Amino acid sequence: MNRFTLTLQHCQGLEHFAEVVQFIGADAQGSFGILAGHVHCIALLRYGLARFCDRDGVWHYLALPGGVLRFADNRLTVTAVRYFLGDNAGLLCEQLAAEMARTDSEIHSARATLSEIERSLVRRLAELGGHGPGGMST
Repeated sequence: MNRFTLTLQHCQGLEHFAEVVQFIGADAQGSFGILAGHVHCIALLRYGLARFCDRDGVWHYLALPGGVLRFADNRLTVTAVRYFLGDNAGLLCEQLAAEMARTDSEIHSARATLSEIERSLVRRLAELGGHGPGGMST
């Protein structure tokens, strides 16, 4: 059976799998599969689960918040900011959902902080600039 290599990259490193038989992922158009010898392709993976089968017939699951897939010369590379890899699809989905909720909370807090800073700057600029046009008091 023909095989290809798979490299998973994220912001903290990478993992390499030398003998992958099949990869199944999904983009905006739906699910697709990749086998050895597939034509060169690039796809934007959507939020959710992908999976791949190793030479022993074992399926491994990959939960990710989206990513970029590239296949060329029998090498598949998946790049994502973060991913969870394992054999329990349900647990991986829970980990991904928890991570995304934490990230959303952090983004919300950062936006609130930036809004408060902006309001403070506008107040301070108004105090420094006076009350009328051109910075002159009326």
